[in-house]
Amino acid sequence: MRIAIALLLPVVALLGVFLLLPIGSIILVSFREVPGQLSGLDAYLRLVTDTYYLRVFVQTFVFSLGLTILTIILAYPLATFISRTAARERSFLLFMIITPLLVSMVVRSYGWQIVLGNQGMINNALRALGLDTLQLMGNWTGVVIASVHVLLPFAVISIAGVLSSLDRSVEESAAVLGASPVKVFLKVTLPMAINGLVTAATFVFLLAMGSFVTIMMLGGRGTMVVPLLIYQQVSVTYNQAFASAMAAILMVVTLGLLFAQFKLLRRRA
Repeated sequence: MRIAIALLLPVVALLGVFLLLPIGSIILVSFREVPGQLSGLDAYLRLVTDTYYLRVFVQTFVFSLGLTILTIILAYPLATFISRTAARERSFLLFMIITPLLVSMVVRSYGWQIVLGNQGMINNALRALGLDTLQLMGNWTGVVIASVHVLLPFAVISIAGVLSSLDRSVEESAAVLGASPVKVFLKVTLPMAINGLVTAATFVFLLAMGSFVTIMMLGGRGTMVVPLLIYQQVSVTYNQAFASAMAAILMVVTLGLLFAQFKLLRRRA
């Protein structure tokens, strides 16, 4: 027992210093009254009553939910293909999937600016073909495209890990007994893979809720989300108390989602 406690102490200390302490500091700052600034309980009251801030929170949630659904839809076929390849090819494919993660988020967003901009590769190709150009930046279109590119590897890895561990003989037995491919997927494969899908969806959703760089570099005035609003409050208006209140509410939402995922997976287990 003492050995176990001694081994856990460094991890607990690390979490305490770099996780719990910053979270506690944010909560304390959010309740601090600052003369001449929106702070304290007034900040929380403004966030839950002002239509603009409510719209930004709803917009952030809808964006994250839609991005999660789209990412999972695109990731599942790719994860299925990877999970059903030989071990050597699977390792190579997984390496190719995670390769974009080795590139900085800023560099990737800048690369998408080159591709999606008015003078970018896509619009230049459309001009060469005599077609009308597309407005792919400064709106949700460019943000969604670039965000899916960022989040897809996380979803593929989570789903492929679960699909690789499934017993293929169960699917084959269902097919032998007369089940169509669609019914095999809905009645056999999907229920067995649901844990991986829930984990991937939660992971992607939480990352989407905290998206900042991609939206700032590719979005416009209509693509305001909570992380970007927090950044503006800290760097433009210098209202740390109001920014901390928004961060606290966002943190409560994410922790609630993590708790819901835990309860769901525990119930299935």
